[in-house]
Amino acid sequence: MYPMMVVDDEPIVRLAFKSLVDWESYGFIASYEAANGRQALELLNKHPEIDIIITDINMPVMNGLSLIETINQSCAGKGLIVLSAYNDYNLVRQAFKLGVNDYILKTEMNAENMLALLQGVVAKLEENKGKSRGDYNTPGEAGYVKEKILRDSLYSADPDLRERIKQTGIRLSDKNIILCFIWVDDYQTVSGRYDDHNLKQFMETVVHAIDQVLAASKMGEIILLSPQEYVLIVSFPEFSELETREKLMELLSQIKHSLINYLNINFSAGVSKAQSGFEAIPCLLKEAEFNARLRFIFGKGRIVFPEDAAGLGEATNTRLLGNHNNFLDALKEMDPDRAVQELKILLTAINPTKTVKMGKGFPYYMELILILANFLNEKGDDLGELLGTEEDIYTKIIAFETQAEINAWIEKTTLDVLDYLREKKDYKGNRAIARAQEFIRSYYQQDLTLKMVSDYAGLSESHFSCLFTKITGQGFIDYLTGIRIQKAKELLADTNLKIYEIGLAVGFNSIEHFSRVFKKSTGFSPNHYRIS
Repeated sequence: MYPMMVVDDEPIVRLAFKSLVDWESYGFIASYEAANGRQALELLNKHPEIDIIITDINMPVMNGLSLIETINQSCAGKGLIVLSAYNDYNLVRQAFKLGVNDYILKTEMNAENMLALLQGVVAKLEENKGKSRGDYNTPGEAGYVKEKILRDSLYSADPDLRERIKQTGIRLSDKNIILCFIWVDDYQTVSGRYDDHNLKQFMETVVHAIDQVLAASKMGEIILLSPQEYVLIVSFPEFSELETREKLMELLSQIKHSLINYLNINFSAGVSKAQSGFEAIPCLLKEAEFNARLRFIFGKGRIVFPEDAAGLGEATNTRLLGNHNNFLDALKEMDPDRAVQELKILLTAINPTKTVKMGKGFPYYMELILILANFLNEKGDDLGELLGTEEDIYTKIIAFETQAEINAWIEKTTLDVLDYLREKKDYKGNRAIARAQEFIRSYYQQDLTLKMVSDYAGLSESHFSCLFTKITGQGFIDYLTGIRIQKAKELLADTNLKIYEIGLAVGFNSIEHFSRVFKKSTGFSPNHYRIS
């Protein structure tokens, strides 16, 4: 039997887990539960026999990451599973770095998925149970120990690492070590192709495809950090600096080719400098990851080397507010071409620097959004109607993978704002003219003037006249005359009113004027029209 503990601050989640299946019939004991990390540690101290911990991340008092880190330090060898919410991706990534065995989305927590996941964790526990480092008998155990050694090497310097590597057959020398941080491009799109179970298969396939290339070249190891991130450790003990670069580029090219063929995915990568000594690995990892994140500036699919990063300057104290008048003028003129041109000038002012990528550049983009928001506010509108809350906008901006994508989105947003205002203006104009038409149809018999109708529509005479002609295809006088003549036709056909009475009834003050306008419009005099 494998005792388990579920750790979650929501009682309903703990109850749901314990009620999924008859755990004992599958070899598990689900007797232990805790509402936060601190309670979980207290239970572990009292019940060290607990083998498996299933924990949420976001909890009060002590969160799941702190719990995992403490367990690894004080009672290593436990099976660790993370319960994840959809918006927990970055936290799950950190959990993987701390060495959790697996994770599952709370929405996917059913009996079948949990049993499959737990059985995988048990298999790993059995592989490692009772074994000292390097003391293993099966390929499965060897793989587990090798993975743990490599993962540990990323975050701490182990004085015994050289000996452990020799025992496990890891393809590394301590001379000329280079780390490559591999980042799957367009991950949100890629992950959308997989459900939770198949995403695990995706990770395994990525690792397998890369490992095949490494095994064929007899150099390097691959470490899974998260579905999007992988670390490649290689060493070139007998090559010059130029040869090392050529070999590394050849290796990365083969990996790219393999992943495109097998999984239809591409990646960006950050490369560290070469340094000897296994104790350098944690520092090399930080450099490689930093360079990988610079794909935000260089674009997707790039391999970013240390010299590329060195070529970027530090961020300046550029402020966009106060330097945006030309952009604002273009918005006020409703000129999309000029607005885009001035926007690009402002975007260029956001220097493509290392500091920008590390999160300090995002406020500049929010300044641009603030400029658009203020412009709309002056028009009596709210940018939130188009883009959502400020928090939604910031979340959207930081989710983009490259600077080019953010620039394109802000350009599109600017054009959307202008389209929105143009459509709204057209709608208001249409509504004003519709009200004017209804007014004319109701009061055509009176002595209507352009000023009288334009005042009713709430527009100046000149604006109303142009807009009325544009929308109806007729001038104001022609439209009014058309209404009057149509009403006169109806009265001639349906009543016995005299001609002068009909003329007065439809708004003509003299019978001569009425007869002349009627004939011009219909080709008949009022009398001939009545008898025809």
